[in-house]
Amino acid sequence: MRDFKRSGPMILMKLTDYESTLLESLVEQYAGLLESDEQQPDQGDSFARWQAELSGPDPLDQTDPVINRLFPDAYPEDPAASGEFRRLTQARQRSSRLDAAEVVMSALRDCDAGKHPVQVRVIELDSWLKTLTGVRLSLAVRLGISTPDDAEELDALPEDDPRSYVYRVYEWIAYLTENLLGLH
Repeated sequence: MRDFKRSGPMILMKLTDYESTLLESLVEQYAGLLESDEQQPDQGDSFARWQAELSGPDPLDQTDPVINRLFPDAYPEDPAASGEFRRLTQARQRSSRLDAAEVVMSALRDCDAGKHPVQVRVIELDSWLKTLTGVRLSLAVRLGISTPDDAEELDALPEDDPRSYVYRVYEWIAYLTENLLGLH
């Protein structure tokens, strides 16, 4: 990471080719977790979209701990109420997260693998923060981070441990988020 700079309604982020490729890959993987194989209704037809949201089966893999962390049970003591809440809200949440990830992907593609600064529109900063938080949360689940002690243990790993690299990426995402917030 080399530079963050605010220029009017834009935040310019200089990434190396490796960093931009890594971030693009992470956001693609995050979006892939959220996508469904089901046919989506026409976005212009509000009724069809609403009907699909309310009647469709849950296409997300609830056995994946990342999905469970991104979409936690609203009522852990009441599985029926939690399932109903998920049925009524999950499609819109997924759609919102996918839209935010697309904003990030578009800006990353425009930087041409680090040849140009990534242009983050201040008006789209919320999409960036939501996406980076989702990516970081996904990494935390995969790394088994649920307490500060878990993070400290990972921070102490030797360099040749593969988890050490993933933990550094996890920390780098926090660095990106912190710097974007600092320029808001």
